Amino acid sequence: MRRIDLFAGVNLLLFIVLAVFRYYARFIEYRGAEHLEEFFIYAVVILAFIVALWRIFRRHDFDTALLVLVQIGILMHFAGAFVPVDGGRLYDWHLLGVRYDKYVHFVNAFAATFLINRLFSIQGIAPTLANTIFLVLITLGLGAVVEIVEYVALLTVPNSLVGNYDNNMVDLIANLCGSLSFIPVRARFGRGFG
Repeated sequence: MRRIDLFAGVNLLLFIVLAVFRYYARFIEYRGAEHLEEFFIYAVVILAFIVALWRIFRRHDFDTALLVLVQIGILMHFAGAFVPVDGGRLYDWHLLGVRYDKYVHFVNAFAATFLINRLFSIQGIAPTLANTIFLVLITLGLGAVVEIVEYVALLTVPNSLVGNYDNNMVDLIANLCGSLSFIPVRARFGRGFG
């Protein structure tokens, strides 16, 4: 079995199990049954994302370190939603003056940049300055898509607690910092990194 098949299968199963046995109940407790459509919006987007990525990426070989880093980002996301802290969610907890949510964005942007770098390498795209800029811009575009999904939830789900303008901008800044942090790591470990 290929690593990517195992990775996709584990994450699909993880998401379904968590959605059925934990996320649904936590969502109802935290947001109330009247906001159930928000839960289903996120569930459908995440399931579609897992399946789409698996179908696209299964023909390529991905390093275990890359898949582990992506997995850490996924687990950080789930922990943010499920782990209670001081009567709220871990997502809302602050560490060193920064919301946990921003650490999740940072790690996921770093992992996304790592993944895109690997895809560039597979395609034989040289790590020039211009291509490195494109690498960061692609990551920022992916992060913007996440913020658009949050914005749609904000507009369509009454009393949604997803990001307002300030939150979305700080999320994008965390994405930029995570993506830019990949560049010196790649420089240190060479083009083969990824």
